[in-house]
Amino acid sequence: MTRDLDQLIGRTFEVLVVGGGIYGLTIACDAADRGLSVALIERADFGSGASFNHSRTIHGGLRYLQTFDVGRSRESVRERRTLARIAPHAVRPLPFALPLYRSIFKGKLAMRAGFFLDRVIGFDRNRAVPSDLRLPRGRVVSRSEAIERFPGLRRRGLTGAAVWHDYVTLEADRLTFSWAIAASERGATLANYVEATAPLVSDRRVGGVQAVDRRTGRELEIAAKLTIDASGGGFERRLSTLGSLTPAPRLKAMNLVTRRDAGDEALGGKSTAGRYLFLVPNHNRAIFGTWESSRACAPEDGAPVATEIESFIGELNQAFPSLDLKPADVTLVHRGVVPATVKSNGTVALDGHERVHDFSRSGVEGLVGVTGAKYTTARATAERVTDLACRKLQQSAAPCRTFVTPLPGGDLGDVVSAIGSARREHDARLPSDTIPHLIAGYGSRYPQILELANQQSKWRTRVADDSPVIGAQLVWAVRNEMALTLADAIIRRTPIGAMGYPGDVAAQRAADLVGEELNWTSQRKQEEIEAVRAFYRL
Repeated sequence: MTRDLDQLIGRTFEVLVVGGGIYGLTIACDAADRGLSVALIERADFGSGASFNHSRTIHGGLRYLQTFDVGRSRESVRERRTLARIAPHAVRPLPFALPLYRSIFKGKLAMRAGFFLDRVIGFDRNRAVPSDLRLPRGRVVSRSEAIERFPGLRRRGLTGAAVWHDYVTLEADRLTFSWAIAASERGATLANYVEATAPLVSDRRVGGVQAVDRRTGRELEIAAKLTIDASGGGFERRLSTLGSLTPAPRLKAMNLVTRRDAGDEALGGKSTAGRYLFLVPNHNRAIFGTWESSRACAPEDGAPVATEIESFIGELNQAFPSLDLKPADVTLVHRGVVPATVKSNGTVALDGHERVHDFSRSGVEGLVGVTGAKYTTARATAERVTDLACRKLQQSAAPCRTFVTPLPGGDLGDVVSAIGSARREHDARLPSDTIPHLIAGYGSRYPQILELANQQSKWRTRVADDSPVIGAQLVWAVRNEMALTLADAIIRRTPIGAMGYPGDVAAQRAADLVGEELNWTSQRKQEEIEAVRAFYRL
């Protein structure tokens, strides 16, 4: 991937995607794969918004059965299976346990009925899935088994536990970025740090956008027959020139990344406010989520305030009585703005369905908007949006192939065998935990990193003492993956800082590696380190 802004001008794209989160990237990939000329711009870095701030879970929609939303549940099962097939290196099964108490609608009998319906809806959940990724059926266990297996559950009034399996992503941000690589390899032109500032409008038709390179201030006009706004609301306020378009409501969402050790299961709990909360292990640390605001907010106001974080911690301590979580335990706050629905009393709730809006219904041609809050089903949403794009462009709709085409590195037949083979060949020259990490992040393409690592000894050593990431990954990110800042390299292209600030020593090592590639001065390195520090401030 090469950032070349000259490729964005002097031509008219068939599709321009504004927004480089999981929805924008999957749309760009699908559209390019079907033969459309595609450009995508992102005002910050790819996957740096709500797509970074999620619980790292790929779930099969069990919760939708509470409201008998069978269609949504079925799609979730299908898309969970799809990710296991096209990116088997990137996910692994994880047991989830939700405590059960005496209740007609949420007790043991209700959960047994829910699991029966889930088995019917998800009858093919393991079809063509690698054997090590096949998911067992959900079941209800007794109180004694729940206490023995899941000691972190609240015991007062406990009658048992509902236990099921979903996937968690091993290297979540690499999985998101895989869609960017796939889009680029299919011919899409991508650029990060390019912000759409206004639509190009003529006779109530949008013909692309005016944009600015946030790195240099260069102004651009990007022409397109169809513009798709997948910015999560960031571009919405720029559409005032089109008349009275009512912005979609949004709310704040938050997860807490902590320094607490986590086991091998995800645990659920319910706060006194009635919110179901989960502890999800990731990189041996506990992530807690998800908190959502009850009032709407603007897209630019997604950062939670201290009182909201404290309130969330209080709810977690209610849901998990033995937790005793304190603000000092929090190493990173995942924060984002997601679509909402407005209740009759004026409060808002998470909108579990994606929304695709063809602005021609509002008298504006050439513009489609898409919003959504669910990472798992982004690919399916992209398929529907691309179908719509083909119709609007009057193009014969080529069949979608993203549900069967492996993501970059996803053609790894047997992950366990690949790790064993790679360790026998390369482990002697690398940190002991690096090989599994490289395969989880890059799949079958991990030899590209090792080939680069062999060129210099400092590229084969750890960047942070407690991380498997080696220097070659940072060099690779700059040379091949459009990493322009230190944060790009250590927070999203690699997981050095995915769980919290990695420390001054690691930050300096990383800045030296990235800075050498980008010709940074000593002052620029320190500015980049300070920008990374600021990212973690609560």
